[in-house]
Amino acid sequence: MTIKEIAAKAGVSIATVSHVINHTRYVSPELVDKIEAIIEESGYSEKIKKKVRKIRSGRSSQIVAVFPNIKSALYCDLCNQLQSYATSQGYQFYTAVTNDSPEEEKSILQNLISSAKTIGIFLSPVSSNPAAYSFLYESGIPFVCVERFIDDDVTPRILFDYTKAFHSATSYFFESGHENVLFLVEKTDSLAKQDKIAGYERALLSSNHTLSSSCIAEINLYQSSDTISLNIQKSITRYLPTAIIAGGNRLTMFLLKALRELGKDCPRDISIIGFDDMLWCELTAPPLSCIHRDIDQMAELASQALFDEINHLSGAPLTRYADVELILRDSTRIIDNGPLGEHAVSPDSIRLSKEEKQLLRTGNYRVAISFHYTGTAWAALHQKGIRDELEQYGIDIISTMDAHFDPALQNMQLESIKMQHPDAVIAIPTDDVQTGPAFQELSKMTRLVFLSNVPQNFSRNNYVSCISVNERENGTNTGRMIGEYLKEKPHAKVGFIIHGAMFYGTTERDNCAEKILRESYPDIEITARKGFIQIENAYKVCYEMINEHPDIQALYVSWDRPALLAIKALKALNRTDIAVFTTDLDFEIAEEMNQGFVKGLSTQRPYDQGKAAALAVAKSLVSDNVPKYIGVQPYVVHEKQLKRAWKDIFFEALPEELGEKQMGQ
Repeated sequence: MTIKEIAAKAGVSIATVSHVINHTRYVSPELVDKIEAIIEESGYSEKIKKKVRKIRSGRSSQIVAVFPNIKSALYCDLCNQLQSYATSQGYQFYTAVTNDSPEEEKSILQNLISSAKTIGIFLSPVSSNPAAYSFLYESGIPFVCVERFIDDDVTPRILFDYTKAFHSATSYFFESGHENVLFLVEKTDSLAKQDKIAGYERALLSSNHTLSSSCIAEINLYQSSDTISLNIQKSITRYLPTAIIAGGNRLTMFLLKALRELGKDCPRDISIIGFDDMLWCELTAPPLSCIHRDIDQMAELASQALFDEINHLSGAPLTRYADVELILRDSTRIIDNGPLGEHAVSPDSIRLSKEEKQLLRTGNYRVAISFHYTGTAWAALHQKGIRDELEQYGIDIISTMDAHFDPALQNMQLESIKMQHPDAVIAIPTDDVQTGPAFQELSKMTRLVFLSNVPQNFSRNNYVSCISVNERENGTNTGRMIGEYLKEKPHAKVGFIIHGAMFYGTTERDNCAEKILRESYPDIEITARKGFIQIENAYKVCYEMINEHPDIQALYVSWDRPALLAIKALKALNRTDIAVFTTDLDFEIAEEMNQGFVKGLSTQRPYDQGKAAALAVAKSLVSDNVPKYIGVQPYVVHEKQLKRAWKDIFFEALPEELGEKQMGQ
């Protein structure tokens, strides 16, 4: 049957039939139904399809990306990448925006399939219901779902495994000691949203939580900026989370805005994992941890799938996934536990009332200090923090003892302190076991506040509080720096030089550094693990380790003083190729960082820790309400950030001789 015969049978002009076929002018719905029925019955529809396919195969054919928006970095970047692939094949490329409106999307798609130029479509659908796209299936135009998908068994789709990604992010927070993790997700009907929630809920169940304990807030992003921020603030106030995961990149930006307006500090008050690793994520303060999507890979897979459809090739899986990974920076913190299992609290949680401050100023209180060693900037900053804080309340420091790492000497010094009858003592035990009995005796006549660790066999009633850097995070930071340094190196191997004595803090730190490497960087081999008891033994341990395992490419050393001896051994062996990672910042280790031996370290904040110890002492003199364990977040130092780190830690400019080297790098 010809178009003339169809017109005659329908009782209309040839022009009317042409308008129905090509959608070029309005025709009443009754006539459209009548003409289309004749076309289908006569078999003329197949002739039309062949003609359209022939026209669409030309160089002027167009490929169109139909996306919900181009505000999102995902869709904006996808458009750029997809255009590159389409134009490389000689196609014209366009973008259409649906604003997540089913009506707008249908109108756009109908216009595209009515155009003789449209040869293929990238579609991020508004709905997952196949019935909403019956007209698109019938058109025969090849299309591929991108990032979102229609729930059918025929349409190729390129997705991100959101279930796996958000399971990983949520599990990380639970493993880091967080109990209340808020999940912000965009309010939409997409299956991608359901996959994200499924990942979050799966992590809840695998971490021995119940679904009833979930904290999920659906945020409508099609509102004003202030309204979106306010709704996020309400969710934070309702759930009181210590950690938040943002389910989208725009949600991430609004979350940062909401936290700023609430006066919340990240990560001290709330840890954050954002969405999409955009350039600005590394420029925030602190740099933002993110769920990173490989958009370039998604564009490549989507283009390949659409070209296969256009060229009638098959065999590829219906669903393919682009990579998603969790990138951890400084916007998350680990919730630490004390030596007796106590949850760590921030120093900010200790507050003195006006009445308590007045009692302190009129109390004539006296405090003694017993340190394991005072000959480092680390110890000097602790003492400065203690003095600066105690001076505010008129509390005197009557003595400062240096045990020179000798437990017997410290025991004698503790006897002297007893004779001074102080109201409180701030101490760092030289040895958890050997000094334990002397500290037990001292605890019977005064208040004890410990730095870093508590002597063995102490109960909660024997001391006021313990103040420490968050050692779990300290070790995790260092281990992660090693992992990032080695992850691109083939057959990567690392050696561990750890503290052989059973100090709670160093043991926790060393174990966490090893744990993050084994779990997050399984391709990196921990070739050797040796301990030292006395610091001076670190030289010998390192020398023997490298001789036994010359293929080691990086070393973890528990803290800076043994690390300096390990570096001395490396120099003696002429192994300047081995990178060193350690903890704690001081002048000598900073010199080695400038020389290129030390690639990164995680350091305590000794001044802040000293102030926290003094604050705990002050509070204990006028109240029994003092937390048992106070954790101070460590500071990550990369070799190119030494200048800023030094100022943040030591509250002074980087020494001139180090600064000149930094400028020369």
